[in-house]
Amino acid sequence: MSISAKELARKLNISAATVSMVLNHKPGISEATRQMVLNAAKEYGYQFKKALEDPDTRTIQIVIYHKNGLILSDTPFFNHVIEGISYRCQSLGFTLHMSYFYERDSMEEQLEHLRELDVDGILLLGTEMAEEDFAPFTTLSMPLVVLDSYYEGIPFDSVVINNVQGAFAGTCHLAKLGHKKIGYLRSSFSIHNFEERAEGYFKALRVFGLDTFHPYVCRICPVPDKGYEDMLRYLEEDPLLPTAYFADNDIVAGAAIRALKVKGFRIPEDVAVIGFDNIPFGSLMEPPLATMEVEKQQLGILAVDTLNRRIQNPNGELVKVALGTKVIHRTSAG
Repeated sequence: MSISAKELARKLNISAATVSMVLNHKPGISEATRQMVLNAAKEYGYQFKKALEDPDTRTIQIVIYHKNGLILSDTPFFNHVIEGISYRCQSLGFTLHMSYFYERDSMEEQLEHLRELDVDGILLLGTEMAEEDFAPFTTLSMPLVVLDSYYEGIPFDSVVINNVQGAFAGTCHLAKLGHKKIGYLRSSFSIHNFEERAEGYFKALRVFGLDTFHPYVCRICPVPDKGYEDMLRYLEEDPLLPTAYFADNDIVAGAAIRALKVKGFRIPEDVAVIGFDNIPFGSLMEPPLATMEVEKQQLGILAVDTLNRRIQNPNGELVKVALGTKVIHRTSAG
């Protein structure tokens, strides 16, 4: 059975680009490396005509980890991220493929499928993943970068939003507007991004000397209709309300605003709200939704650049790239 150039690179623990340069007789490679590659190619049965057929093809696989889909299926956020990935792949000469990894299906069968792919590297969209979910992916031999999730214990490069900074800045924005009672519209579905946003929210309260032990945290579903129903039920209990809310994302913020308006509250006169992500519908809401801007396409671009560096340098130090956010001033925050 023949071996591909990418498989050969993995066996030799060198970049696929180096193997391609050797097999296509290009300069810039030391003689020792050239001989090592050629000898291994003969040993493993590489078909040298492949290099002449398509010598420069490089491929990246986006793998979207699907736990329950609550986050991935109800926001356009990820479409913009993938646009950035596609744009950067095109400029770097990568072919881009996409597949899903379903937690409910056979883990080993899906991993075996990934092992059989002739790709240079994998971008793993880990938004819905818990730390323990990453363990099976350590058995893969190709370069892998995690997108939109980070845990200290995983042995992969990560490209993420700076969630702590974003939530901190959004909550500080409300405090600077004079709010002393700032609540938290918290997703009832927990992911690591939201846990980090909680950290930023409470950090901002402490910085401004505001009470962190308060009754103003409301957990609602991050799906529009279900979130609206959750907020309605909460309001029907006649709870103490703050003068402003920070929300885990724009979906949660929009669902809450809809329910607040149905119950007769004015936004922002009675309750101000700021979201997170700056997804398109926010600017069309009434009132327009204040939010935290995330350069979503740039997040995808950074992910491809990070994976490209890992492909070129398989043994380099692990990196975490965190993309900052900024406040988008709109009427819902006052």
